[in-house]
Amino acid sequence: MTNELTVRAQNPVIPAMSWNKDEVQQNLDEMLAAYTGRVYTPESIKGAKDDRAKINNWDKQLGAAVTAARKLYLKPLEDFQADIKVMREQCKKVSGAIDEQVKAVEQAEKDEKASTLKLVYRDCIGELEPLIPFDRLLDTRWLNKTFDLAEAKKTLCKAIEGVRSDLDFIRENCGEDVEPCTTEYLRNLSVNEAVREHTRREKSRAAQREAEVAREAAERARMSAPVIVPPTAEEREMRAQAAAATQAAAFITPDGRLDIEAMQTMAAAQPSAPARKKYYFWVEFSPEDIKWFRQAAKERGFRFGSIE
Repeated sequence: MTNELTVRAQNPVIPAMSWNKDEVQQNLDEMLAAYTGRVYTPESIKGAKDDRAKINNWDKQLGAAVTAARKLYLKPLEDFQADIKVMREQCKKVSGAIDEQVKAVEQAEKDEKASTLKLVYRDCIGELEPLIPFDRLLDTRWLNKTFDLAEAKKTLCKAIEGVRSDLDFIRENCGEDVEPCTTEYLRNLSVNEAVREHTRREKSRAAQREAEVAREAAERARMSAPVIVPPTAEEREMRAQAAAATQAAAFITPDGRLDIEAMQTMAAAQPSAPARKKYYFWVEFSPEDIKWFRQAAKERGFRFGSIE
């Protein structure tokens, strides 16, 4: 039995195509001669379209003849391909059965290597086993036949020590954020991600402290501001009446007569009302103070508004 399979496909002797070339050529020349050089007018354009369709049909018939001839010549090749396909399927069937056995043996070797590494893992992992399962640390390349088992053991133990060192670093440097930073680390075993989580939380707390300081300062300012107690309506009425009485008494003579001369003198001496100016200032009011201020300003004829 030979180990080589040689397929000898000899060069086929392909005969020239035997067909009625001369007859077809003569008929084609005669048919085309009737249309060669023919001139069509706008009135005969319909006939031109019919003639074009006839000639195109002859061209299509010639193309169909080529297709039919190609099938005749390709038939032996197609039969050869079909026979070879059956033989290849035979090869694949037998090879597949052998491949299943090879893969089963290789998988058994990988499983045995993984079991050995798992024992090493349990010896090294200690208290970290609930946090880092074996599959999180296993590199499938270690199970390849070409990867040395001793090197795989060494690499596994080194990885475990790296995790232990990272967790110690987090406990020593992340303060009150140890728990969330450890959770973040265990997502992808990246100490950088844990540090970023700690930094994010520190910035958040600093912002909260600044906001609280600002709030307390505003509250102290509000509490230390003077409290303005607005007069009641009755008090305002009494003051208005007293002012009116004082002003009226100035124009009454001792014998109870109206002193016209005093009124004229006072009117002449009364200075003209000064031009009003705008002054910008701020006052801290309670909601009730604002109501009183609006009323008082209205009574005095003041113009006021808010500053944007």
